[in-house]
Amino acid sequence: MDKKSLLDDLIKNYKLKHNKSEALFAKASQYQIRGGSHSLRLFDPFPFYDVQCSGSKVLDADGNTYVDFWQGHFANVLGHNPKIVINALLDYLQKSQGLATGFPGNYQRELAELILSQIGADKIRFTTSGTLATMYAIMLAKAFTKRDLVIKVGGGWHGAHPYALKGITVYDHGLHQLESAGLPSGTDSMIVMTRFNDMEDLEEKFREHGERIACFVLEPFIGAGGFIFSRKDYLQKARELTQQYNSLLIFDEVVSGFRFHAGGLQSIYAIKPDLTVLGKAIGGGMPVSAVVGRDDVMVLCSPEAKPDQKVKFEGGTFSAHPASMLAGLTYIKYLMENESEIYPRIGQLGAKIRNGIEEIFTAHGFNVKCTGYGELLPDNSSCVGVQFLQEKIDRITFPEQVWNPEVSDLELREKIFKLAMLEEGFNIFHGFGAVSAVHTESEIQASLDAVERIAKKWKKY
Repeated sequence: MDKKSLLDDLIKNYKLKHNKSEALFAKASQYQIRGGSHSLRLFDPFPFYDVQCSGSKVLDADGNTYVDFWQGHFANVLGHNPKIVINALLDYLQKSQGLATGFPGNYQRELAELILSQIGADKIRFTTSGTLATMYAIMLAKAFTKRDLVIKVGGGWHGAHPYALKGITVYDHGLHQLESAGLPSGTDSMIVMTRFNDMEDLEEKFREHGERIACFVLEPFIGAGGFIFSRKDYLQKARELTQQYNSLLIFDEVVSGFRFHAGGLQSIYAIKPDLTVLGKAIGGGMPVSAVVGRDDVMVLCSPEAKPDQKVKFEGGTFSAHPASMLAGLTYIKYLMENESEIYPRIGQLGAKIRNGIEEIFTAHGFNVKCTGYGELLPDNSSCVGVQFLQEKIDRITFPEQVWNPEVSDLELREKIFKLAMLEEGFNIFHGFGAVSAVHTESEIQASLDAVERIAKKWKKY
């Protein structure tokens, strides 16, 4: 396949349909780095600019409508701007409430109580981003254990802070490199890398470094690393090793929390970490993240903590913002009350997309495997990744397969397939995305019909 010609044609067609967005991007680029403030939103040749997002659809500045599977970085389980949240916020604002006040507010207590009941933890503290929450969780672990090493998996994304910016996407005979300038000089030696779902490697790392490991932080469902679920025996081994070596186990459930049921993925695996990081869905579309966990660890961010263990996890101006607390509370309540209806349906639709995409591409001679299969989820998962492979693999099981250019064709996934689906009226990300409660059966089938047309078209190049 002549990928260059295909990509050139897709870019040409995209530009023809997005004149206003191109002009907006050019203007934005005069004032912002590459035209924006979040790199993932700024795809080539330029992003389209939304003017209305509602339910499953996005309308852009040029009048194009897309069925959206990106859905707010996969946070929008109920789709864009659900009325239940919008109405709650409108009512709050009309009462001259909702903006930052600097006071605790009762909605914070209610949301805290609700999340703790669903996760099964002792205490919670809110902040504003997943990056901050994972940073604070690791700081708590280091203070509690009085140790200096953090162990993480290759492909794990825990935000842009010094304790995690290693081994994410840059492949060089594995995922093990620092991926940012400006880090403290000892950062490289402070982070120990291991391979996701590899129990032998995990045991080896604990044998070598166990007495210095403060925590093992991982996503039980790898998001940016390829939509890959942990094996249960791997998580069990992680729990055993952290307990054996008196380290803490941190689950980063920013993506998986309230995505597969009204709670954490940890309850499906029946494995309880010491700390959990949450974000995305718990804000109901507003900026909310949180660290939840054991009382004896969380207490280290209180005034009562010993001076040599006290963690400055004291909050920022917009931590537990009143409107965010109300949005999150409204959202989580709705997910809990409608859990039996929402999650089986979106899980089954996710499975339909994965199976359909594999069948279509295989029938047209392309080597494609989907990720997002949830083997422990009775109704499967609502997340879909599409991996275009260079070699025969039965199943993608760790991120190194996703980021190794000799195994997976990232250009085909991230540039060509994305633009091809946009041309068909579908906005995707990381190969596809996530199903929300507002996506319809007809939209799912239409997306598969679009994949069929794309596969046929590609054979001509």
